[in-house]
Amino acid sequence: MPSLYLSTPGAKASLVSEHLRVEIPDANDKSRSAVRTIPLHEIERAFIEEHTDISVSALCELLRREIPVCFSSAHSGRVLGHALAPDGRAANRIAHYQRALDPGFALAVAATLVDAKIANSRRILQRLSANRPDADCTHVNATLEHDRRATLSATNLDSLRGHEGTAAGRYFEALSGFFPVHCPFERRSRRPPHNPANAILSYGYTLLVGEMETVLHAIGLDPALGFLHEPEDKRPALALDLIEPFRAPIVDALALDLLNHAILRPDTHFEHRNGGIYLTRDGRQRLHLGYERRLEREFTSEQTGKRTKLRLEFLNQVRSLRDSILSLSPFEPFLMN
Repeated sequence: MPSLYLSTPGAKASLVSEHLRVEIPDANDKSRSAVRTIPLHEIERAFIEEHTDISVSALCELLRREIPVCFSSAHSGRVLGHALAPDGRAANRIAHYQRALDPGFALAVAATLVDAKIANSRRILQRLSANRPDADCTHVNATLEHDRRATLSATNLDSLRGHEGTAAGRYFEALSGFFPVHCPFERRSRRPPHNPANAILSYGYTLLVGEMETVLHAIGLDPALGFLHEPEDKRPALALDLIEPFRAPIVDALALDLLNHAILRPDTHFEHRNGGIYLTRDGRQRLHLGYERRLEREFTSEQTGKRTKLRLEFLNQVRSLRDSILSLSPFEPFLMN
């Protein structure tokens, strides 16, 4: 159990020796609770939603063991904050700030990330169309390959962002054909999401950002200072940069899987609220399970020849960026097989 999700309203986690004792109230009888005991050595990270409770002693023990804790809103998954062990890598942050002021370095990192994002999006379409004889993505994939070349020749960030936006529009238009008829995906809508597919994408991307922030803190880089996304107050620009190559292989592919296999159903696991459509609590829990399975699935990387996991590739990508910042070694983002 690499990740702990505490999301049921009224759930309580407390410390008992070397374990977390989690009480989950019965939905039909509030006077009764199911109790689960989780060894702390099995937890690598924790996601705690509001409307739940974790004791100070439990939180302190997680920090003592350097287990990051991410607190989020109950409905949208928006990150409210993190509890993290102290970071003593000041040299990494100083070098990060200096490189961020170098336009050439910033553009090179940003272009490499966008190139990897387009390459992975293209690979997802190739895999999907290989299993659907009626879906031919040959033309759009050729166009996306052209967008990759344009990305790497961009001379400034505005031009790069234009190429990224164009490629994303083409990709989502092609991706829409693989969603089930009863749950169509017309276009990408964010605030608010207008259909179940967009609700999954928005919530899943938020999980990615929260997790990437904790990895950046662990390596000693500042999540707020990015290269592709403009820094803004309360915006984790670097985390947003670094999830770009992972969006398609993790969240987009997961959304298709959950909807096409009816693991998430439009009439059961989504609710209308605040002018948009959002996952219900049960829907979020089902998504968490699929998300964890996808991130913990082992595969052999074509780039390194080693066994790895998508979650481990978060760490590898951040380490590569750190090394590039410190020594100007080539930055190597995640690329799908």
